[in-house]
Amino acid sequence: MKSKPEFKTFGAGLQDLFACEDGTVVRTADGWRRRREELKRILQDHCFGQMPPAPATPPRVVRVQTPVGVRGAPAASLTRHVAHPFADSDYGILLDVYVPDPAKSPGPHPTILCGDGCWQRVTPEYVDLVTGRGYALCVFDRTTTVPDFYRPEGETFVPPRESVLERRHPELDFGAVAAWAWGFSRAMDAIQQMPALDASRVAVCGHSRGGKASLLAGAFDERFALVFTNGSGSGGSGSWLFQAQGAEPLATIVRAFPTWFSARFAAYADAEGKLPFDSHFLKALCAPRPVVASDALGDLWANPAGACVTHAAAREVYEFLGGKPEHAAMHFRNGGHGHLIDDWTAMLDYCDAHHFGKPIPWDPLYTPYDIA
Repeated sequence: MKSKPEFKTFGAGLQDLFACEDGTVVRTADGWRRRREELKRILQDHCFGQMPPAPATPPRVVRVQTPVGVRGAPAASLTRHVAHPFADSDYGILLDVYVPDPAKSPGPHPTILCGDGCWQRVTPEYVDLVTGRGYALCVFDRTTTVPDFYRPEGETFVPPRESVLERRHPELDFGAVAAWAWGFSRAMDAIQQMPALDASRVAVCGHSRGGKASLLAGAFDERFALVFTNGSGSGGSGSWLFQAQGAEPLATIVRAFPTWFSARFAAYADAEGKLPFDSHFLKALCAPRPVVASDALGDLWANPAGACVTHAAAREVYEFLGGKPEHAAMHFRNGGHGHLIDDWTAMLDYCDAHHFGKPIPWDPLYTPYDIA
C-alpha cells in the first residue's frame, strides 16, 4: 500500500514546463529547444550561477605509468589518465579507468562516469560489479575543479576563489555544483579520446552532493547518454516546492553550504514560494535521454516523496518528445543515505535495458508514494 506524504508546499505549485516567458506555449520540438534554453538560463540566473564555458580546444590527455586507483581493485584492469583542459596550464583532472577483461568483453565499452573519487565511495566491490557486467568505470575527484566548503552554524565564512577554474573566470558567479558539473563534462572530453571507451554510451552518476552535480551535468551536456542521480535531495532530484516531512529546507542548505550555489540563491532562503523553478527543470532538460533518480525510503532529508512530484512533471516532456515514460525512471530501496551496491546494481540493470534491450528486473515507473 502506498503512503500519502504530507507536503509543506510553497507558491502555486510546480511551474509549467511548456509555458514560455513571452507567454507562448510550446507545441513543437523546435519550440521545446527554445524553451530548453530558457530553463537553462533560469537555473543559472537564480540557482547555480553561470556555468563555466568549455575550453576552446580539446584537452591534452596523458596516461600515467604508475596507477594507484581503488585499493584492492584488480590493477590489471586499471589505467590512470590526466586530462589537462587548458592548453596554457598544467592543471589536470585525474581519471582512473577500469575496463572489463577484453577476452570476455571486447571494447569499446559502454562507460559509467562517477565523480565521487573525492570520498573514495567507489570500492573494489563496485569495480568488480561494473566491469563484470561489461562496462568500463571512469572515476575522478570532482572537488579538483573547486573545493567543497562547509560553514559551521553561526560563523561568518567568505570562501576564497582560488581554484584554477575560478581564477580563469572571475567574471562568473558559478557555485561549486556548477563547477563540479563542468568537471564531468571535461572528463567526457577526455573519454572521447580513449579508444577503449564508447563515448556514445556514457552514463553519468553521483551520490548526494555528487548526485546534484551529475544531474546538472546531464541536464546541460547532451553528450551523456544516460543520467543517474542518487540521494541528491535538495538542489538535486528532490523538490523545494513540495517538501515532505523531514526534508532539508532550502535555508538550511544555503547557510551550511553557501559555496554550492550562486550567491544570489540565498535570497530564496525562507522564501521558496518566490522560486521560478524546481528540480523538474533539471530532469526535463535531460529529455529525451533517460534520467534515473534513486532514493532510499529512510532518507527523508533527501525528500524522496518530493522527487516523485518533480519526476512526474518532467515525464510530461518525455512523452511530448516521443520518449517512453520509463525514460524518466525512479528506483527505491529500503534504508538510509548512501550509494550502496543495490543502487549500483539498479543503475547497471537500467543501462543493460537501454543499451542491450534486456528486461529491467524492477519497475522503473513504480513509486511508493501516493502523490496524485
